[in-house]
Amino acid sequence: MIQSKRYSLTNKTLELYVKKSPPIGRGFILFLAFVSVALPILGMVFRFMDGGSFHFGFIIGLGAFSLIGFYFVRLFLWNTYGKEVITIGETTVSYYVDYHYFKGNQQEITYEELVFDIEPIGFEEEKLGRLIIAANDKDFIHSSVNMDLRELEEIVEELTVLSSQFTVA
Repeated sequence: MIQSKRYSLTNKTLELYVKKSPPIGRGFILFLAFVSVALPILGMVFRFMDGGSFHFGFIIGLGAFSLIGFYFVRLFLWNTYGKEVITIGETTVSYYVDYHYFKGNQQEITYEELVFDIEPIGFEEEKLGRLIIAANDKDFIHSSVNMDLRELEEIVEELTVLSSQFTVA
């Protein structure tokens, strides 16, 4: 088992952890989520206090603002607890995003041979990149966790050894 602050590789499962954003940024995102839901509710309360009646637009407004609030909650969870989980099987690779309280859509690709690559991002001095796992030209998994290039090179090396155990000689 290999473990560091940004990833863990246990048996056939790789977890890539998101670097937590600063608390003030996460707090602002959570504040925006609260405001997105509170504004339409306050609007309805003030309308009823002024003697207004119920209007169908209240439901549409509350629904739209709740979706915006849900987006901000998801963004907060990603920046606080987010991780990507990649499981390598004998013929398939599965991938999903874990937001701590719920999971993103699972993607699964079938492969005969896997290719692991690193996509450099940002400025050259930052030495950051993302992991790419390709089964062929069409089927690939593109990580969204930005990591140090040295860590990514370690991951690629370990995944190459792991995937070679599945190939039939």
